Amino acid sequence: MPDIKIIILLAKYIIATALIIAVIMYPAWLARQTDKNKQNMIIVRLGSWLFLLTGVGWFVALFFAIRK
Repeated sequence: MPDIKIIILLAKYIIATALIIAVIMYPAWLARQTDKNKQNMIIVRLGSWLFLLTGVGWFVALFFAIRK
């Protein structure tokens, strides 16, 4: 039987990975919910996926997702 510490550590990694994926995909989900056209959806997805490392790109994608 696996050690409980290993199970807890694995659960932490799974939860952390799920949260990171949710943060990366949030602008694209928000753009879909606000019925953006296809061009804006592409801008939002590329901005959130490619420029996530800068942080600024993610906020720009979030801005494009919520603007009218």
